[in-house]
Amino acid sequence: MDTSPIVAVACSADDLEAVCELLSALPAEYSAAFIVVQHFNSGREKSLAEALAKRTILPVMHAHDGVVAEQDHVYLIPANTTLTMTGRRIRVTPNASKLHHPGDILFSSLAKERGDSAIGVVLSGEGSDGALGIRAIKQGGGTTFAQYPGSARFPGMPISAIETGCVGFVLRPNEIARELTRLSRHATPRASVAGSVLVSGGRLNAPVILAPDYV
Repeated sequence: MDTSPIVAVACSADDLEAVCELLSALPAEYSAAFIVVQHFNSGREKSLAEALAKRTILPVMHAHDGVVAEQDHVYLIPANTTLTMTGRRIRVTPNASKLHHPGDILFSSLAKERGDSAIGVVLSGEGSDGALGIRAIKQGGGTTFAQYPGSARFPGMPISAIETGCVGFVLRPNEIARELTRLSRHATPRASVAGSVLVSGGRLNAPVILAPDYV
């Protein structure tokens, strides 16, 4: 039975660089299945797949209903759908809501299925998608990340996630890759500091853990 990690990533279709940076920074020894959900229409699906294929050695494919999430693969959400998990199988259903929050739906499903082994990552994006799902993962004992807002083209989603108080690590995408690798080795992070995140000259007063490079 494949027990490798499943990493769920919520991000914006208008900022491909964040998810490309994350995946391209992963070392060869890190093995996980990555499920990436974004907000876009059918005209943007191909651009993300092509961009990721150029930046990672991992196979990149659009998820289809019933596919098993295999390690060292990247699965992308098809347009106008939502993704949930049943065991390691990805379930794909048409989006039936006017308010499309695929990150919240995937994260919450992953939290239910994987418990303390669930991993959720919120990258650059507009709005608040992912915040409720990050809370579910944290409450289930899982691991939560948000992109450092100062490095995000669209900081809305990371800020909304951080404001829940349920984000464990606030890092740039390449540092998220490094932290994922470190955690997979069951190592304690080098250092952590409870504090607040600087955002556009202001200060976001939410309790978080910052990697030492960003303290």
